Amino acid sequence: MTDNPLESISGAEAFKRIRRNRLRRYPSPERDGERLYPLASPAASPTFSIQPDDTIFTIGSCFARNVESSLIDNGLTVTSRELDLGPIGESLGFAANFYNKYSIHSILNEIRWALEPETFPGKDLIYPVNNGEEYADLQLGMARLKYPLDEIMDFRQRFTNVMGRVKDADVIIITLGYVETWYDNKLGIYLNVSPPQPMVNADPERFEFRVLSFQDVMDGLEEIYALLTKHRTKPLKMLLTVSPVPLLSTFRDMDVLVANAYSKSVQRAALEQFVLNREGVDYFPSYEFVTLSNPTVAWSRGDYRHVSADLVARIMADVVKSYIDSPAAQQAEDTLEALLASARMLDKLDDSDGLFELFEANKKVFTTSSDALALVGKRYVQARDFEKAFECFETASKLEPATPNYLERLITLCRPLRSPDAAKNLLQEHTNRFPDRKEFRDRIDWV
Repeated sequence: MTDNPLESISGAEAFKRIRRNRLRRYPSPERDGERLYPLASPAASPTFSIQPDDTIFTIGSCFARNVESSLIDNGLTVTSRELDLGPIGESLGFAANFYNKYSIHSILNEIRWALEPETFPGKDLIYPVNNGEEYADLQLGMARLKYPLDEIMDFRQRFTNVMGRVKDADVIIITLGYVETWYDNKLGIYLNVSPPQPMVNADPERFEFRVLSFQDVMDGLEEIYALLTKHRTKPLKMLLTVSPVPLLSTFRDMDVLVANAYSKSVQRAALEQFVLNREGVDYFPSYEFVTLSNPTVAWSRGDYRHVSADLVARIMADVVKSYIDSPAAQQAEDTLEALLASARMLDKLDDSDGLFELFEANKKVFTTSSDALALVGKRYVQARDFEKAFECFETASKLEPATPNYLERLITLCRPLRSPDAAKNLLQEHTNRFPDRKEFRDRIDWV
């Protein structure tokens, strides 16, 4: 039997460890349950910090696009999104699928081709389809490109140049997606997406479907690490995650639920071993944030696949608070964006008490946003606490005096508050500020 544990410490040290680890017990309804439901909040373990003026490069599966957008919203410079992709890039706009790199090898391909250009396959990477009338770049994830080959190669080179920014970025964030991959035997490379079936039918021996093993993922991570340490001059600061977005479908002969569980768990296991005792490389638990949270708040569109924008906001607020080295960042969990995301999730769960607690604990921040106040005010109306609802809409109306809705909510609240005189005064104010909304005033026949 091979004795090769992931970690090995003395029994005495193990018992010392549990005494200082306040998060060692799994939450239950009676103890720390709020750490798990409705919104899971696993703690990160940073070994490095990110300066507010650091440049950040992200690469990986579709969840990496969520990460990029949120980092930009937090005022950070994300060089992987600063693009000049020429006429083809302009025509595509932000077609996120060609940015996505779904497997460890498709990430490795882009980094290797950018840092060691002599390894790039050239025009062989661009596959003719539809009898040569169109082309496909299966590394970029686009099924059809209806442009001359020279223009496609110019576009491809521009994209590779963007990938080259991984060399100079202060921080690199990599998001692993899937382990179901396709391999081109002719070129000797893994592809980012599956080849079109007609292409496979025309040359059945050229393409192989492969499911990566733990060792395959580890080898890919090691190759990326070796490339980066070889070509970079800056100290390496790398944050690794596993995308929570599940497989849409599987090529394996099994239930997609089982295939997806393997895909995520084998990558999660590989990252656990890879980051161990490796300086400047951390794992961030975005996968756990999503998959352990209440599905009602975890997913948008009701499809169990696209992560809620509000949950992404909460995750990235945690990244900022954990890693960004500035006094402002240490308050990231109390920023309006993060609090409003939490408020919307609690509202979605119909958890009025949780929303009221959040509001009372962060009233100073909430009272700077009419949207946040309206959300809380609506819940106070449902709870028949009309006085607190009135306070919320009154502040919202002061924040946005040009918006009639808030003033109109104040007027209607005067009825359950039995305040006809206040209603008269507000109606006069409504007449002055919004003379064209006479239809609303005509409906107030109880004053």
